[in-house]
Amino acid sequence: MLGRRQILQHAALGLLAPGQPVGMNRPAPELEGTQWINAAAPVRLKERRGKVTIVHFWTFGCINCKRNLPVYRRWHERYSMQDAVTVGVHTPEFEHEAKAANVAAQTRLLEIAYPVLPDPGHVNWRRWNQQFWPTVYLVDRRGRIRYRWEGELNYGQLDGERKMTALIETLLEETP
Repeated sequence: MLGRRQILQHAALGLLAPGQPVGMNRPAPELEGTQWINAAAPVRLKERRGKVTIVHFWTFGCINCKRNLPVYRRWHERYSMQDAVTVGVHTPEFEHEAKAANVAAQTRLLEIAYPVLPDPGHVNWRRWNQQFWPTVYLVDRRGRIRYRWEGELNYGQLDGERKMTALIETLLEETP
């Protein structure tokens, strides 16, 4: 897991672009797993065609991840009635974070109301070619990843919440 200092060092080396959403245009891999939290049924991206999906990778032991949770909560509250869903993929860094009971308890403690997919074997992490906690992806109505943000959204003067919120709204305005 990269901390703030490491993220900034990677950015200085040109490995990341801090403070900027990274444009992409590739199909979003399907989310694999059956033990969802806060969901009556698994969230399947193929079934979400025509809708916007916000997918974030996190782990409950990561302070950088926790600092992004209020932003995801706001997006969930603001956009869930507009065909946009927020989905958390909990991929553990340490053994105690891989236990389903711990993920469920932390999801309740952190007051996360949107669907969370535990990813104890890092299956989704690998499918999405993940490298950093936290990372958030915006998936458009065609099921394509359009933007990615690695690290804390509001660290320093990065203003990531505002930038990604504007991109969510742009995706919602697009015709499917």
